[in-house]
Amino acid sequence: MESLCDAYGGLRLRISRVYSGGLEESVQKFLESLGKLKRAYLPQLEEKVLRVLELEIHRANAC
Repeated sequence: MESLCDAYGGLRLRISRVYSGGLEESVQKFLESLGKLKRAYLPQLEEKVLRVLELEIHRANAC
């Protein structure tokens, strides 16, 4: 159970790191919906989308 809580917390942390009021509304809504899920994992497609967002935000902040 503890590992499930850790995984869920890690997912929420990843989402909060990417979320920003400066994002497009559709991206904000997508991240908000991921944050409302009651599971500690993302299916493959959701994981890919979150990874792309993380990379884009990281690149934007690096410039």
